[in-house]
Amino acid sequence: VGITGHQNLGSSQQYNDIAVKLKQIITEHDVTCGYTCLAKGADQLFAEILKKVGIPYHAIIPSENYDRTFDESISLLKYQDLLNHAVIKKVLSFPEPEEKAFYEAGKYVVESTELLIAIWDGQSARGLGGTGDIVKYCLSLNKNVIHLNTNDLSINILSSSDC
Repeated sequence: VGITGHQNLGSSQQYNDIAVKLKQIITEHDVTCGYTCLAKGADQLFAEILKKVGIPYHAIIPSENYDRTFDESISLLKYQDLLNHAVIKKVLSFPEPEEKAFYEAGKYVVESTELLIAIWDGQSARGLGGTGDIVKYCLSLNKNVIHLNTNDLSINILSSSDC
């Protein structure tokens, strides 16, 4: 199962509520392995939950120097810790972090998994490789997406007919 989602998940209460829902999704769908880019927010939350419950995950790193994208020391420390716990670390061949690298990493996650979890407000991506782009790509491959809506915490299954 792969993850895509927003980097900013709102207040600490909203973050905690999303974490509860995400753990529920992981349990209900018998997740045995995860794929994540370890970005701040949804990706790191997914990896933290998997780590806590002993489910292995693959870290798909969009580029060399990806650690420079973390503007807060806490996010960087989480990234480094979660990266160290990944069973497989794949760094894509982009020399620097850029939108194309983020998009390709998201596509790699989709192509490597049977199901995608999207922690997302349902809006279009604000830049190439954003959550909306990755969801759209996943649906174009006729794969399902579990949409955890950040606005109301509802959970829905999206399919290619929802494009």
